[in-house]
Amino acid sequence: MTVWLVYSLHFATNIVREHYPAFSLAERGTLRVDPYLGLHPDLFSIEGRGAFINNNPGASILGGLVYAPLRPLVDLLVAGTASRTPPEDSETQEYNDPRPLRREFFREVRERGLDLRFGLAAAVIHVLGVAPIGALAALAIFAVLQREGAPERQATLLSLLFAFGTPVFFRSATLSHNLLVAHFALFAFALIQRRSGSELGALRLFAAGLLAGSTVLCDFSGVVPLVALGLYPLPALTRGEAPAWRWGWMVAGGAVPIAALLAYQAWAFGSPWWPAQHYMPATPFSGQGWNGFSVPSPDLLLRNLFDPRYGLFAFGPLLLLAAGARWAQPGWAAPPPPARQRALVWGLAVGLLLFTSANQYAHLQWNTGFRMLTAVVPFLFLPAARVLSGLPRLVAVTLSGLAVLHSWALAMVREDAVGSVAAVLDAGPKLPWLTSLWRAGPTYLPWLETGGPRAWPLFVLLALVLWVVWRPSAGPTRVKS
Repeated sequence: MTVWLVYSLHFATNIVREHYPAFSLAERGTLRVDPYLGLHPDLFSIEGRGAFINNNPGASILGGLVYAPLRPLVDLLVAGTASRTPPEDSETQEYNDPRPLRREFFREVRERGLDLRFGLAAAVIHVLGVAPIGALAALAIFAVLQREGAPERQATLLSLLFAFGTPVFFRSATLSHNLLVAHFALFAFALIQRRSGSELGALRLFAAGLLAGSTVLCDFSGVVPLVALGLYPLPALTRGEAPAWRWGWMVAGGAVPIAALLAYQAWAFGSPWWPAQHYMPATPFSGQGWNGFSVPSPDLLLRNLFDPRYGLFAFGPLLLLAAGARWAQPGWAAPPPPARQRALVWGLAVGLLLFTSANQYAHLQWNTGFRMLTAVVPFLFLPAARVLSGLPRLVAVTLSGLAVLHSWALAMVREDAVGSVAAVLDAGPKLPWLTSLWRAGPTYLPWLETGGPRAWPLFVLLALVLWVVWRPSAGPTRVKS
């Protein structure tokens, strides 16, 4: 409940490319995005077939399924506001943003009459789709840590630290396919972690495969966690504890979303074997290697880790603790993770880092912030949590508090790692959606014109709600891992 409420309040109005097929699916029953051509550079048209996004459709399908039941309500709200007299000069109101592309996007969607619909639909997808899945991810971390021996209180605090002290907080403000890759991989791991062969039943393995395969349906970087997770249960199944053929259930589960991806590519592009990137128009990066995918670049590798605009450790410095997990003693009595779990964590981290460093489009992350290494975060957090739990209490509390404040600043301002903190220190707490309304001037909420957006009342209200959720009289809620 806490994670869902906080993530919902920090909703960002950014319309990403995955939103467009989601809107089309809910409103027109198709993943084609013909009505939205020109609104995003990642939308392209194929003669005789229609317009599509240059990525896999998993996140969009999820967003469309979440939005579809509430689309009639959005239609009513949009129709109701259309009858109102707009404020003077609102049609020519310029979006108050130093970035020209964002000003142009605001002008274009206003002219097409899509601004309110986009905002409301994106909010529905966020509050009822992205935020609840993020809350389930925190619960999965709680279950994984308890299975590693962490007491309930420590597991609870560490799962909240994962939600609010790592880059998943920043990425959870909009519909992010990279975030869904991370969550689906984590869910699959939670199903099979530290399970003996006898505990790995057919249904559990099928569900884990389904989730692991869904990472590829969202993005081709999901191939790395798919392979790593697919190999993880094999030792337990080949020690004679259970028949090895059960692994076929995991393969069958993974085949379902892969088949869905191939079917989508056949329907959209005429061939199941070539991805969207094969058909998209040429870009400055598509000429490097195969459609922008080349050998790993050392320069891009370092940028993916430390660039203040999108680097993993710039956005999540707490994850650096994972490097000391081999020598650290956790704050609870439990054996270290098995070798196959350590191999999974570091193999997945290295594999995704190499994959991202070979993807030349990673150079564009400066425009979106930390993104492509999101799937690494939950798996690096697990060894980092063991290190943190074994530190002196004052040190652990200080590091955790600084991590949460840093991550919160990024989630509020959504700029680079240094600029976000500086903006909060200069002007106080913000909320992304409230900042967007303020940038629009008197177009939607004329009273925001005076004094700028004030987020304090909403934070006070959130604090009161969370006090009710956590008050001692409510009693503990126990979740079996």
